[in-house]
Amino acid sequence: MHRRQIICFIMSEDKYTFDPDSLSFEETDKKKGKKIFFSILTQLFAAVSIGFVVFLTISYTIKTPGQRKTERENEVLKEVYGQLNDRYKQTTYVMADLQDRDREIYRAIFSTVPPQDSDSLEYNYEGLDASQIAKHYTSTTNNVADMLSSEDSTVNTLFDVLEMHKDSLKFIPSVMPLDNANLKYLAYGYGKKLDPIYKTPQQHKGIDFAAPKGTVVNATASGTVEYVGEKRDHGIMVIIDHKNGFKTIYSHLSDYVVRYGKQVKRGETIGFVGNTGKSLTAHLHYEITYKGKSINPIDFFFEDINPENYHKLKMMANNGGLCLD
Repeated sequence: MHRRQIICFIMSEDKYTFDPDSLSFEETDKKKGKKIFFSILTQLFAAVSIGFVVFLTISYTIKTPGQRKTERENEVLKEVYGQLNDRYKQTTYVMADLQDRDREIYRAIFSTVPPQDSDSLEYNYEGLDASQIAKHYTSTTNNVADMLSSEDSTVNTLFDVLEMHKDSLKFIPSVMPLDNANLKYLAYGYGKKLDPIYKTPQQHKGIDFAAPKGTVVNATASGTVEYVGEKRDHGIMVIIDHKNGFKTIYSHLSDYVVRYGKQVKRGETIGFVGNTGKSLTAHLHYEITYKGKSINPIDFFFEDINPENYHKLKMMANNGGLCLD
């Protein structure tokens, strides 16, 4: 017994004891307790770390029903705002056409300039949230209101000037030379065009209306017939002097029913569509000059056509550089 105790005492300094029964050294209970403690602590820390990583992963990759609903609503709002923006741009485009026409009327007829119009806005919604889009649309709505107010002011001013000049308005070209309010006749516009006969660029000084031979042609304003006859390029033509700087020219007629010096009224028949002169097919070539300078007739159809059809006619006239003479 004494010998066994000595062995245990000596080996206790190395934290081992000798078991005579098994004839082997074994760790003391204290060492085992520490190892078990540290093992549990390590496993607990690993479990907490793994749980934290899993939590973060789920938070960033798996969305709650509320988050998914909010995202769907935001996508719907962006789509709706995009559609509204397209309609807004189309509206401002039409308004810009009307404003251009107003300016031309002011300059040509009244020798004055209308008030400056507001600029239109375009916007990109990529990457924006609903609050940013709503903020933009508040600004856009205000801008549209400003544009409408400006156009309203322009129209009011125009009516005031028209009232002052109402006796002379009948001498200002303001309708189409054909019955074309529903745009049944195609129009080929003013400006740089390709000559259909010689295949060379030319300055087209009027608008061509593709209409059947024999279609009635009317005076677009009251005035005096300055010329009736036939010229090489224009074919059979009529020129009316409106005594205010304006003259209108009607070319490629099949025949005319007025004579030199005749007083004509707006809407009065002066001839019929034909295919005379340098002409590709039956049509009416219509020009307006002001103080000897040609101007775009499309800005002078403001009495017999609504804004929507005016916009369509203008788009039709810009048909890729084509003309019929």
